[in-house]
Amino acid sequence: MADILSEGIAQRTDIVPFMNMGTEESPQWKQMGPGWTKFEESPNAQTKNKKYINEKTERESVTRYKPKFDFEADLMYTDPTIKKVYDIQRDRKTGTDAIVDILVVDKFESEEPSEGYAARRMKLAVSVSNVGGEDDMTISGSLNGQGDDIKGKFKTETSTFTADSK
Repeated sequence: MADILSEGIAQRTDIVPFMNMGTEESPQWKQMGPGWTKFEESPNAQTKNKKYINEKTERESVTRYKPKFDFEADLMYTDPTIKKVYDIQRDRKTGTDAIVDILVVDKFESEEPSEGYAARRMKLAVSVSNVGGEDDMTISGSLNGQGDDIKGKFKTETSTFTADSK
């Protein structure tokens, strides 16, 4: 029987989200770490069905995606990434003011980390559904996709993202 650890199963710590705390032109990537208790991606594939006259069974095709990331965090107001999400909710920001720049890094997708890890940069609209708690306060909701991802490489040593050439 094969050792389960040799089967190449990604660990929770192998998919690392970062939030841009700088500008679009001069990003400053801050890892979303302590305080964040949930960051789950739902690709939400959108489909269409078609039935041909010579077939008994319908075909289903994926036509697009409607990605979202469900999140939960302890309201650690000293963490700038959590504070940014909280401020969007508190100030009832909408439209482009409610969008964050997120980078999701797949640390298991590189044979040579010095060349950078596979990463996706995306714009996500913050939708907070709950702020509460009996003792420690928490914040939860979803980050909803805003257009196509930009694929590239992320170098952890320099905190730089380089988009793939098209």
